[in-house]
Amino acid sequence: MNEKMKNIKEMVVVEGVHDAQKLESIYPSIHCIITGGSHISQATIQLIQKASLSRGVILMLDPDHPGRKLEQTILQHVQTAQVAYVPRSEAISRNRRKVGVEHADASSIDRALSHLFTYTSAYQDEICASDLYTRGLSGSRQAAHKRHRAANNLGLPPTNTKTFLKNLNGFQIKLSELDAAIQ
Repeated sequence: MNEKMKNIKEMVVVEGVHDAQKLESIYPSIHCIITGGSHISQATIQLIQKASLSRGVILMLDPDHPGRKLEQTILQHVQTAQVAYVPRSEAISRNRRKVGVEHADASSIDRALSHLFTYTSAYQDEICASDLYTRGLSGSRQAAHKRHRAANNLGLPPTNTKTFLKNLNGFQIKLSELDAAIQ
């Protein structure tokens, strides 16, 4: 376990009780806010807002479509939230039927929490579509595979080209960081 991650001061937002239990088994002093699934109440949003002002918050939601939608909902209300992504391939249940943070192992969770992102809408685009094209991340047969590998290396979820570009710029990833992730 990463020594600096032992004492996480921020509140970690998860979807379910089992996600919280998994994190508490790895980090005994962690504090979680449980959303209760992909439908979040106004009271829970207010709790997350309050936590963001006092301690900060980290979103560690399931790497699936409902988890991404929930993330976007929370980020509309709490722009300062940090995001930790557990790769989908590392969060699949043993029977291969479910996806969630609760199914990830300690090293995957530790890695996600050590690579946090803060999304901002007030950014200066550093990376453009042509940068992705010239690096083989769009417009070719292997583009999806290369893009997903780069996203995984950056700690981002695998997405289509348009969303990948939005994530790169939204999380203020530099072109040099993208180049390193492609290698």
